[in-house]
Amino acid sequence: MKTFFSLPFLLIYGQLFALFCWRKGYIKTAQSLLIAMMLGLYLLCTPLMTTILLTLLGKFPPITNGTSLKEQGYQAIVVLSGGWYRSEEMHNQWQAGGYSLTRLRYAAHLARESQLPILISGVEAPAMANTLIQDFGIDAKWLEAKSQDTDENAHFSHDVLAKNGIKKFVLVTDVWHMGRSMLAFARYGLHPLAAPTDFPMGFFLSRPYLLEPKAGLLQVNMFGLSECLGQIQYRLMYLFK
Repeated sequence: MKTFFSLPFLLIYGQLFALFCWRKGYIKTAQSLLIAMMLGLYLLCTPLMTTILLTLLGKFPPITNGTSLKEQGYQAIVVLSGGWYRSEEMHNQWQAGGYSLTRLRYAAHLARESQLPILISGVEAPAMANTLIQDFGIDAKWLEAKSQDTDENAHFSHDVLAKNGIKKFVLVTDVWHMGRSMLAFARYGLHPLAAPTDFPMGFFLSRPYLLEPKAGLLQVNMFGLSECLGQIQYRLMYLFK
């Protein structure tokens, strides 16, 4: 169902509606709709939209010094899953892919600096654990492999953390996903230290002008837009739950 509300389908729906308006004689409406779609598509390819979306989703600075985390009383690192795939070149083992790999890399970096144990949360946890040990030489101490969305990440991670007496921990996910993740964890009485990763700053370095489009930003901004809608969904869900 989600596929039918993706950008390509929305553009098709818009064009069909514009064609309908044109055939019914609503020429100006059809023209306005087409111009609006072109303008929206252009803005989705610009750093300006990236800046707006990052502001809407909440600002979470990265942790640049992980060596002091244990001294500050933090007891663990929780990293959320975000994709996996079966790797033919790695003997058909399931490996971390997509956002999972980026999150794992940062979690491994923080674990080396802080010497804190890692909890991996999500159905992809076993695959991420394979990647963590094979590529980064670090064993995950806990795997929570039941959760299938961010709310369940928070719910089931709470159970693992409580069982092991962990109250203060670091949460690793990408910067886009962090706002919704913090919202979900707060729902279960958890208030971790945000450790976001995968900042889209490279696009700003290569395209210093806010209105200069770049094709690669389309996917980035669509994910940011999806997370904005996700935050609205979670706030409404928790409001009436």
